[in-house]
Amino acid sequence: MLNRDWRFYTGMAALVLSLVMPLFAFLVPLLGLSLAQSAAVVGLLIVGGPEVIGLIGIALLGRNAFQYFTYQAKRAFRSAVLATRVSKKRYYIGLSINMMSWIPIYLYGYFPTWLPSGDARIYILASAALSFILSMFIMGGEFWEKFRRIFIWEGKP
Repeated sequence: MLNRDWRFYTGMAALVLSLVMPLFAFLVPLLGLSLAQSAAVVGLLIVGGPEVIGLIGIALLGRNAFQYFTYQAKRAFRSAVLATRVSKKRYYIGLSINMMSWIPIYLYGYFPTWLPSGDARIYILASAALSFILSMFIMGGEFWEKFRRIFIWEGKP
């Protein structure tokens, strides 16, 4: 059972702050700082600050609370993704999204003039990368098991 005292609530607040802290980087241009100061503040908000505050939050929570939350997160991830048996239709939809997400990346690599220039190209490539990741979750747990087996050597010694 979790001991819900001041350390628990302070640790949870620190963990939430470490997750939300990078979003504050979007507000830095509104402060009117110089370029060097803005870069330093954004770097602190994105790279250094969340890690330090997260470690402080974990230390405040203690070992039992941290293990409890990591167990719950792993259990939720497994039940949502890995343990799910998907239908044949869902698997093939995920597989087709996966294959189609490669098309813009190959076009950019071999025929970059075929893609629009400027920001549109970035949006197309970013959406291709995100759809690739999304397709992995659509294909479900059996695909993850197949993917895991790729990295396991099963030959004779």
